[in-house]
Amino acid sequence: PVNPDLMPALMAVFQHVRTRIQSELDCQRLDLTPPDVHVLKLIDEQRGLNLQDLGRQMCRDKALITRKIRELEGRNLVRRERNPSDQRSFQLFLTDEGLAIHQHAEAIMSRVHDELFAP
Repeated sequence: PVNPDLMPALMAVFQHVRTRIQSELDCQRLDLTPPDVHVLKLIDEQRGLNLQDLGRQMCRDKALITRKIRELEGRNLVRRERNPSDQRSFQLFLTDEGLAIHQHAEAIMSRVHDELFAP
């Protein structure tokens, strides 16, 4: 059995980490949210990922993921290419700018995690 006091404590820690990361992203003027960074990370790690798989991995519906990808495309961080094996679907890739922004954001997130959770 799970201690009933544990869930609120974990949620408070999660919210603190998320707020701290968002603050650092804002200070660096990256105009990203932690979920945006997660999208970039998944696309970087799984080059050619499609919208459906991205949505599944993020537990988000296709409409929300499509809007997010359009936004990131508009900022020249992500590009779509037709899937050569299935012309009905698209594969997702980071642009050079998207890769640079993603690496910067990941460094920020790593630093914040180290500061908050280092022994």
